[in-house]
Amino acid sequence: MGAYSTPRLKPAAANGDSAAAANIQHALSNPPGNRAVAVAARVMGWLFFVGGLVGAGLGIAGLHVEITVAGLILACTAGLILLKLRTDRDVLEKD
Repeated sequence: MGAYSTPRLKPAAANGDSAAAANIQHALSNPPGNRAVAVAARVMGWLFFVGGLVGAGLGIAGLHVEITVAGLILACTAGLILLKLRTDRDVLEKD
């Protein structure tokens, strides 16, 4: 319900503010050095995601609640970060 009650915000470019639009465009630019950082972040994200799932599986197999919860928290957090990285990549590719 809360997702439908908030109004959508217009991007700065739609407001006609050229300085703000230039700042946004500069922030979204992807220098070549950032590509290696993005690849490393994705690899680390996948490692943490798989590690969390393995940890949760081992916790379930050993009937250890703390290990299971820690593994699930790790996997969920890494999954959210991977989704954020994918969204950021998609936004950069559209420009």
